[in-house]
Amino acid sequence: MEFTFTTLIRMLAAVCITIAFLPQVIKTWKAKSAKDLSLRMFSILAFGVTMWLIYGIRLGELPIIPAT
Repeated sequence: MEFTFTTLIRMLAAVCITIAFLPQVIKTWKAKSAKDLSLRMFSILAFGVTMWLIYGIRLGELPIIPAT
């Protein structure tokens, strides 16, 4: 695989999408309460990330696989 500017953009986008929910997880961990966490949002996000992982594996796209 050739490393291009487009590959860099894909990798950065994948990492940002994957870690976007971390601030909520950290806040929940520190507060020791998940009462304000939307289970629906978290479930949809987890499903979406799983779909990206499957997509990346099927295409053999290195920028997608480790970011999920």
